[in-house]
Amino acid sequence: MRAIVRGRVQGVGYRDAAVRQARRLGAMGWVRNEDDGSVLVHAEGLEEAVEGLLAFLREGPRGAGVDEVSVERVKVEGHEQFAVRGVSAGVFVVQEHAATARHFDLRLEVDGAMRSWAVPKGPSMDPAVKRLAVQVEDHAFAHNDFEGPTEGGGVIVWDRGHYEQGGRVAWPEALERGHAVFVLHGEKLSGGFALQRTRPGGKPQWLLIKRRDEQAAPGSDVVAEQPQSVVSGTTLDELLGGD
Repeated sequence: MRAIVRGRVQGVGYRDAAVRQARRLGAMGWVRNEDDGSVLVHAEGLEEAVEGLLAFLREGPRGAGVDEVSVERVKVEGHEQFAVRGVSAGVFVVQEHAATARHFDLRLEVDGAMRSWAVPKGPSMDPAVKRLAVQVEDHAFAHNDFEGPTEGGGVIVWDRGHYEQGGRVAWPEALERGHAVFVLHGEKLSGGFALQRTRPGGKPQWLLIKRRDEQAAPGSDVVAEQPQSVVSGTTLDELLGGD
C-alpha cells in the first residue's frame, strides 16, 4: 500500500517512529518527507504487517498530529528492508567513454571518493536486462564534470544526479560483501538498482540490475533512446567527429 499522511507529521519524529514500527512488524518499503509537509509511506509484505503499520500511521507517535491518511493499493516493489527515502547519500555520474573500447563509467560517491565500474553496454531501465559492470579504481570528484576529447577518444557526461543507499547492510560494507542496493535520482536513470558481484579478483565483475519499481521501463533501451550529454546535449559520436 501507499499512504500519504497529512497533519503535524514533520519535525516531530514521525518518520523515524514509522521506520521503527515497520521494522518491529516486519513490513518492507520506505518512508519519505514530502515538500508539502506530508509524509509518504510505501509498505509491502505480510498483510498483518502492512495493516499493523497502517494502524500506527493513523495514530502517530506522541507529539504528532495526524489529520488525514490517504491509502491506495500499489504494485509490490520488492524491497529488502524498511528505510528512509529522500536523504541523499551523495552524487553519482555516468560518463560515456571512447577509449580502447567504448563503454560507460558508473561512479557513486562513497566515503569521500567515487567508486567506479566500467559498464560496456551501459545502464538499462529494463529489470530483465543484467549489465556486466567491471569494478575499476576509484576516481576523484574533479573527474565527474569532465567532458571533451581525450587522447584516442573522448568523454561525455551521459547522466548525473544524487542517490540514496539501500538494502539491509550499511554502505560501504554492502559493497565489500558484494551486494549493494541503491536508488538513483538522475536525469535519465531513476529508481532502484542493485550491484551484484559475480567474480572477485583484481578487477571484480558485477551485474548492474534495474529493480522492479514504478520507474522501471521493460523493453526500453535508454542508452539508444537518449544518447546525448546532459551537460552539452552532444552525443559521443558528435564529439568524436562522427555523423
